[in-house]
Formats: sequence, structure tokens, C-alpha cells
Amino acid sequence: MKHHPFTLIEVVIALAILSLSLAGMFRLMGHSLKRISSAEDEWQEMHNLTQAAEYLLLTGSEEDLTVPDEVFPYQKYLIDCVVEEADDIPEELKSLENQLPLKKWTISLIRASDRQEVRKVIIDRLDYSEKEAAASETE
Repeated sequence: MKHHPFTLIEVVIALAILSLSLAGMFRLMGHSLKRISSAEDEWQEMHNLTQAAEYLLLTGSEEDLTVPDEVFPYQKYLIDCVVEEADDIPEELKSLENQLPLKKWTISLIRASDRQEVRKVIIDRLDYSEKEAAASETE
């Protein structure tokens, strides 16, 4: 049986196929790394916003809407919180006896470098401060 060596054209075609396969794989890996980095950034932003929102909601004070550096140590971001009366509540629900007012807390994560809002969360919350004030007046 005779052994036939590869011809030059067969070697060139095999190298071309190999190089196309490697180029496709490297391109796919590059896109995957970008998507992983993007997902990590999104997760970090949501984590930062959630951490600040939890602190603000647990402290519950509309007078002081700042988050201390010990709780929010991220230098790249700032937190902004605005508390307003909730919209779109039917009048018959607003006038119920012993009904606590509903407030809308808008908590925003702001990029410190350009002061652009990155993410925000809107939370509807009952305002217990009026009930507590009424209870302290009756005592």
C-alpha cells in the first residue's frame, strides 16, 4: 500500500478552515465577555440601588433622605430620594376614616461623574408619621 503525502492545496485549505474556525470562536468569546461585563455592571447598579432603598425605607424619615457613607460606600454613584403624595388614588379611598396617606418614594441611582440617572425605583408606602403624631397628641 502506497502512502500519499498531503498536497500543498490540501494543507492550505485545512489552514483556511482552521483560521476561520478560530476567528469565529474568538469573536464569540469577545461578545461573551462584553455581555458578562454588561451583566455585572447592571447587577452592581441594582445592588447599589437596592441597598440604598432598603436603608431609606427602614429609617423611614422623610426629614433626612440621605444615605450615610457607612451604608453606601460607593464613590462612583450618588443616591437621590424624593417623597411625594401618591398619584391616581380615587377620591373615595382618600376620604376613608383612619386611612393613612400613601406616599410615593422615588429613589434614584446617579452616576457621580456626569450626574446622569442610571436607575430608579418607585415605591408606594403608607405614611405612618401622621398616625404616630396623632397618637402622641392623645397621650
